[in-house]
Amino acid sequence: MLKLANFRHKQSTKEASMIECKRCKSTNIVKNGFSNNKQRYLCKECGYTFVEGDKRTNHKIKAMKALCVLLYSLCKASFNILAKIFKTWPSVVYYWICQAGNTLSGTKISDQIQEIEFDEMWHFIQNKANKLWLIKAIDRKARRTIAWVLGKHDANTFARLYSKVSHLNHCIFYTDNWDAFTKILPKEHHIIGKEHTTAIERDNSNTRHHLGRFTRRTKVVSKKAEMVDLSIKLWNSLTSHDPFSHYQSVALSLFR
Repeated sequence: MLKLANFRHKQSTKEASMIECKRCKSTNIVKNGFSNNKQRYLCKECGYTFVEGDKRTNHKIKAMKALCVLLYSLCKASFNILAKIFKTWPSVVYYWICQAGNTLSGTKISDQIQEIEFDEMWHFIQNKANKLWLIKAIDRKARRTIAWVLGKHDANTFARLYSKVSHLNHCIFYTDNWDAFTKILPKEHHIIGKEHTTAIERDNSNTRHHLGRFTRRTKVVSKKAEMVDLSIKLWNSLTSHDPFSHYQSVALSLFR
C-alpha cells in the first residue's frame, strides 16, 4: 500500500509539473484540491490557484474587470457596491483593482517641463486620527499630475517628492506658503502665492470628485497606504486619453 501511495504521489507531481501557472508561467505546480469537480492547482512560486481549462477567464470577464476599474477609478464606486453589481465578492473586486494598478508603469517626467505646481491633500488611514498626506506635483502647462508621495505633513515627505523633479534645473516651482516648500525648493526658482496654484487646486478637486476614498465625509475608508497610492496611480492614468480608451473599448464589449 505504501509503494502504491508513493507511486500515485510521484505520478500526481509529474502531471502537475507539466502544467504552467497562468500568472507567472512557472512549472513549480502542485495539486490543490478540487473546484466544481475540476482539479485545482497551486503555483508554489507566486501562490496563484487556478483550474486548467477554466472557461471563466474569457472576454466577458475581461470586460467586467475593465468596467469595474473604470467605475472605481472615475465614478467613486466602492468595492462593496461593485461586488453587488457584478455578483461577486468585495475581495475579488479588490484583486481586480490591484491587478489593474500593478500593470501600470510609473509616470514619466519629461525633461522639457518648464513649470511645476506643488500642493498637499489631507487623507487618513482607518480613522481621521491617523492622518496621511498626499503631496502632488503637476506639469503646469499640460495640467497633468507627474509625481506624488504619501506620508506625514513635513519637510521630509516633501523632500522625497522634490527628489523626483530636482533634475529639472531650469524649472519654475509654484506653491502656497507652507514652510516645507520654502525649506526645500531653491529660492531662485520658487514663486509663492495661492494665485499661482489654481491648476493643482483644480487637480485636487478632480481627485476628490472621482475617487470615493478621497471624497469628504465619505464612507469609503482607506485601510492601507499602498491602496491609496495604487488608487491615485489608476486615477491619474485613466484621466489620460489612451489608457481610458483602452479600458472603455474592453468594457463596452460587454454590451455587444
